Amino acid sequence: MLKMFIRGKYYYHLFQHRHNELLQQDCLSEELRMKLKVKATYHSSKAVEFEMKM
Repeated sequence: MLKMFIRGKYYYHLFQHRHNELLQQDCLSEELRMKLKVKATYHSSKAVEFEMKM
């Protein structure tokens, strides 16, 4: 049960990371691009953290 929860959180953060990366590529505003980059980096680090737990 715990393993399913960790796997779900891993896929959530992986999805959010990829989503923010795509938004960042299409963004015109530098300010918004930097905010999306910070969010993508956060979700990437959390995905790696949960990948290590699996």
